[in-house]
Amino acid sequence: MTHDTQPATAEELFARGNACAERGEFENALDCFEQVRLQRPADPGVYNNLGSTFVRMERFPEAMQCYWQARSLDPNNADIHHNLGWVLEQMHRLEEAVLSYQQAVQLGKLVDGSYNNMANCLQSLGRFDEAHAAYRRAIEIAPQSMVYYRNFVQSKRMTPDDPCFVSLQQLAGRADSLSPDDQAQMHFAMGHALADMGQNDRSFEHLLKANAMYRHSVNYNEAMTLGLFNDLPQLLSADVLRAKRGLGDPADSPVFIVGMPRSGSTLIEQILASHPQVYGAGERPDFGKALMQALARSDADQEKLNFDAMPTVTSAQLAPLGADYVRRIRAEVPDASSYRRITDKYPFNFINVGLIHLALPNARFIHSRRSPIETCLSIYSRIFQDVPFGYDLGELGRYYRAYDALMAHWRQALPEGVMIEVQYEDLVDDLEGNVRRMLAHCGLDWDERCLAFHQTRRQVNTASASQVRKPLFRTSLERWRPAAELIQPLYDGLGPALLDAERKRGAV
Repeated sequence: MTHDTQPATAEELFARGNACAERGEFENALDCFEQVRLQRPADPGVYNNLGSTFVRMERFPEAMQCYWQARSLDPNNADIHHNLGWVLEQMHRLEEAVLSYQQAVQLGKLVDGSYNNMANCLQSLGRFDEAHAAYRRAIEIAPQSMVYYRNFVQSKRMTPDDPCFVSLQQLAGRADSLSPDDQAQMHFAMGHALADMGQNDRSFEHLLKANAMYRHSVNYNEAMTLGLFNDLPQLLSADVLRAKRGLGDPADSPVFIVGMPRSGSTLIEQILASHPQVYGAGERPDFGKALMQALARSDADQEKLNFDAMPTVTSAQLAPLGADYVRRIRAEVPDASSYRRITDKYPFNFINVGLIHLALPNARFIHSRRSPIETCLSIYSRIFQDVPFGYDLGELGRYYRAYDALMAHWRQALPEGVMIEVQYEDLVDDLEGNVRRMLAHCGLDWDERCLAFHQTRRQVNTASASQVRKPLFRTSLERWRPAAELIQPLYDGLGPALLDAERKRGAV
């Protein structure tokens, strides 16, 4: 006796695909949605779901193609326009993202998210008035969404009578009615707004609450992180760097701007990107991705990298790693061959300085430094996607101390001429002298446009998007500090050596 097996219907495959995606079985989800597409090639929903699955796999170009197809089939669907805008935003195609979000807000009703995302893009593009208007619309539509207030107050100096600040204060008065996450967002927003108004003591009270609340939602393994920093000088000693130098890819276009967040790296990149022979690529995770791929290769693959065997590493391992990074970053640069240098300012590349040097021996590094206390307090005042150590003053200080020790090792181990250090305070005091030094380090001729960096039109996808579009003033160094007893955990974490160095610079 035989049983006929009926093929799954499109509805069943669609539901199965959604279930697979929810479980993280993305390849199976793609297979289900692809089968649906074969049965219903004119269904915009299946292309939208394909796009969403590719997004979760971080395969953004393929997601974009799917959303384009969905849009062509259903041009009046606000959600599809929003999804397309989000993918374009992740691909740093911000002008196009803005257009997609504009379509979404024209077609949809509850489009606060589209207004907020559009505002984030406009902020990065330097279109500040448009960004502020979009943030206000997001808040009008969803006046209880605290993240919109936080984004807005971080982009615009508040005044006590601004309607958004008035609304924010009212919400702060009934904070207990908010979710823990919204309370944290609200306190960050209040902290930033009050600091702009000069109400510094009240501001820091809010920041203490904000960080304490937000820390509970952050996964950070301090012992593992600091242990890695401690191990790297042994794994990549000066002897290893000396013995293995020259085995990597010979490309000489990359310039890595490294250091702690909020240390002046965005300013350094903005200055360099004002030179016609430099492309500022922003914060790129490409070396980390290339490294993970090299580490994940099978044991039989001669290109597989093993951190524990760096003394025996070969050109067959290092050169492909460097070439993979160059391929990835050049793919993001329009007309890459026309630029002498391409900057990558992902700050946490400081962890991999030694390995980057082996993989790309002709690359240059610029270490962006700033007062430890100023750096840490600036980090403490904001939410960052990739700074899990920033919400506890003690953890923040200990992380900074470990970073400083690791950079001291790279400074001693790298060959002369590979890395220079630029102190933010010195850059403010002597802009031209430090710009000349950076350009010479990168092998570039002098160009006056680097001194007028604030006039350079380019997208800046960091928290410093507005600051780098203003001239430098020494008032940027004169930050208010909380009472010592409030930040004693930070002092303890930094340790006496860093604090003594601060005092010698006159910064404590």
